[in-house]
Amino acid sequence: MFVVCLVALFFASTGFSQAPLPQEPQAQPIQLEPPGPDRLFRLESEAAWRERMRQEWRQRPKPERITFPEEVKLTDKPFQPRMFAPMVEVVEPYYVCYGRLYYRQKNLERYGWDLGFITPVVSVAKFYWDVATFPYHFGTEPWRRYECSAGECLPGDPVPFMVEPPKLSVTGALLEAGAFVAIFAVFPG
Repeated sequence: MFVVCLVALFFASTGFSQAPLPQEPQAQPIQLEPPGPDRLFRLESEAAWRERMRQEWRQRPKPERITFPEEVKLTDKPFQPRMFAPMVEVVEPYYVCYGRLYYRQKNLERYGWDLGFITPVVSVAKFYWDVATFPYHFGTEPWRRYECSAGECLPGDPVPFMVEPPKLSVTGALLEAGAFVAIFAVFPG
């Protein structure tokens, strides 16, 4: 072990070491200050930018020639814009049209009203009222078989509890009266 230490000291004292690395030419010093607005927002063409880069490279301590790749011409033909046939765009409306709803509880189903523990009672009572007055509602506006949600509040919107009065209709009243007469004729007394 002692001999190894002596050999290491001998080579260290005689200057047995690696040769120094060759010095690379220094690059342009790094600019530490941020550029001003005139440099940041400078507008120049491609040719002007190339000429400015050549001038900056000539001002270096060891001026070198700067070369840019040659621009390859893609085609000799003039530009032809694409001519597409007119296209039809289908726009989906923000409302829905559907068949008439005769058994509907708008306040509870659409607007999210909750009447607490009496909600099921109100719901059943409204359903049986709609069953009893179905011929009247069916005969009201008999030519209109579709409804749309346009103009109604969206589901979940804060809407006051609304009681909709029945629409007055002669055709509905005649159909309701005909239904009662038919029920009493089928089930007398």
